[in-house]
This record gives sequence, structure tokens and C-alpha cells, in this order.
Amino acid sequence: MQRIAFLGALDAAVQKMALHLHAAGYTVMFTHAEALEGADLPILIPTQSAALIKLSHSEALRRPWLAWNRSDRPALAAAAYQAGALAVLPARLTPNAFRQAVQRALDLMKPGTQAPLARRAVREYRRADPLLLEHNAVVEVQSGVIALRALHYDGAEVLLGLCGPGQTLVYHPADSCNLQLAAHTDAKVLIKLWAEAVKEPDFAARLRERLQQMEAWAAIQARPYLDQRVLGLLSLLAEQFGKPQAEGVLIDLRLTHAQLASATGATRTTITRTLGDLRTRGLLTNVGSGENERFLLRQRETGSHRP
Repeated sequence: MQRIAFLGALDAAVQKMALHLHAAGYTVMFTHAEALEGADLPILIPTQSAALIKLSHSEALRRPWLAWNRSDRPALAAAAYQAGALAVLPARLTPNAFRQAVQRALDLMKPGTQAPLARRAVREYRRADPLLLEHNAVVEVQSGVIALRALHYDGAEVLLGLCGPGQTLVYHPADSCNLQLAAHTDAKVLIKLWAEAVKEPDFAARLRERLQQMEAWAAIQARPYLDQRVLGLLSLLAEQFGKPQAEGVLIDLRLTHAQLASATGATRTTITRTLGDLRTRGLLTNVGSGENERFLLRQRETGSHRP
């Protein structure tokens, strides 16, 4: 029976997750920071920011651990990854998603972690759920959108790309790049081993498409003026998620001002002002509101990054 230890205060949210894990057959225990010194503990999950910080700076811990970033502070997430956390879970998770993340972390601890992927596995994620991948895993998006982002040590988060149905992503090792895959929307993905994926006849074409899009995204981020970066990224997203309309191309994807800011190296306030300027110039308009709000490009840059 697998043992899970929660580190820190026991509140209602922690009790809810602990009870769910217990009902699923896990042995659940609770501990405190002082117990880390020299202890042979099971997999740990800090439950508060203070516990997460303590765990990130502990030199005594020699066990894999998960970070439950309940404050959703990017700086804490970056520190946790740097300290060796298997994954950083967001604040809002359903009990089922929480249990699946814990089990995936436990699977990664086992010798020969490729075994669970000897056959193809289809997994479903809710929006904001992290993707915990085995070594040499290849991800093919079947529905929804997956985001690739980097967490900086100063707490900044950079959006590095969005991948939709039919696109391919590969495992990146846990290193100082602090790269993270997460569901941008509810999503379903097909996960397989690299050795299996390379035998598929269209695999090279899908990798080429992904490489070209990454290069285009990087080139757009390097543009000197913010309005050029915003228009470039929206044009690139229009290639992936665009639907032709009488007035232009509708980007059928919810993208907030904060996410655009993280992708272009700007502040949210500056992005809002820049979008207003683009609307005044007749290059951009908005359709819908709230979760259904979409950008409509009246004039997009030409280019194709698909085979």
C-alpha cells in the first residue's frame, strides 16, 4: 500500500484530499517540518507556502516529493522544481485529478518507468492540470489545448507555445529550464513512448511542424516593438486555431491579457493599451465576452508553419 505524507497545517481542503486518497487505498499520514531531518518518509506533499519553502530549502530530504502550490505563486513553483519536486500542482484541483497526479508521481519513482507506456495511454486533463510525463514520453494532442511555459526564479511565467489537436510534444527532463506542460483548456492526449512514436510514418512531419512553430514563436518574441510581437503571435495562433470569417480570421481560443503579456514580455496594463491601439487602427477586434471572448484578426501576417 502506497504511503502519502502531508507536510504542514491540516485544514478542510487538505482533509478533503486526504480522505479521497485514503478511500482510494493509500495510507495517509501527516507530519511537520522538524520530522524531515534524517527521516525516511514516504512521498511528501507540502500543504502551505511555508511548508513548501521549507521543503525547497531542506538538505536533509532524500525522498521524491510533490509541491501543492496552493497560493499559485510562480516563484514558489520555480523554487520547487529547482529543489527536485516531481511536479507542481496548482491550487485548484478536483480530488480525482489530485489522486491521478499523486499516482503518476509514484509511477515515476518506480524502476523502469517506461513500463506503464508499453501500450498507448489516453489521458484526460482539466484546465490548468499539469501533465506529468514519463521519461521518453511523446504527447499527441487529441482534443483541447496544451500550454508550454517556463517558470523563472523571480516568479515570472513565460508562455512558450500552445498546441492543439494533431500536434506533438515531447518530454523535457526536470532541469533548470523549469519547463512545464499544463492543460490550457480541458484536453485529451495520447501518450506513447519515443521508440514507438518514431516508427509512425507521419512522425517526422509532425516534429517538423512543431519545430517550425517554435522557431516562429521565438523569432516573434525577439521583435523590438510590442505591437509587432502581439500581431505576430496572434497571426501564428490564427494559423493553428483560426476560423475564416467575412471580416478576417477568428482565433477560436480563449487568451487573456495576462497570458499575452507573459508571451510577449510585457505587463498586463501595457498589453491592454496595445490591444486598444490595434483595435483603433482597425487591425483587431473582439468577439464575445468572458470565457467566450475571442480575438478576430482583420489583417494577419502571411506565413505557413505546417507541412
